[in-house]
Amino acid sequence: MEHQVVAKILKNSQEGEFVQAQFSGKNESGFDPIGYHVMVMMDGASETTSGGIQLTPDYVEKMSLAAETGVIVAMGDDAFLWNGDRTRKWEGRKPQVGDRIYVERYAGKVILGLDSKVYRIMNYECVMAVQAQEAKQ
Repeated sequence: MEHQVVAKILKNSQEGEFVQAQFSGKNESGFDPIGYHVMVMMDGASETTSGGIQLTPDYVEKMSLAAETGVIVAMGDDAFLWNGDRTRKWEGRKPQVGDRIYVERYAGKVILGLDSKVYRIMNYECVMAVQAQEAKQ
């Protein structure tokens, strides 16, 4: 019997509903960020609201570009080594590949991976928070 993955719908302050990005644990994009950049698979806007209303493709694309949550897929070697002005070493928890994160709205550059999935590459300073372990359960 085949196990079917059901997409989790996330509601957030953007007044939208999003489908949580499904990360396999491996960077399958065909690209590796360099320097202080991170590559994020962003959550995508749901094509249908929880109330069953079908949304237009233009609206879904617009909302997906405004997504503020996703999962880190890859990081450059210098990401999270220094504080924001690069005057002292990073202190505190360093985000890791696979962490669910909250980022600045519209952060980074959108790229299409060789796996046909959409990613954003951004400076690590655009990452605002990491989802707490307790919230993942």
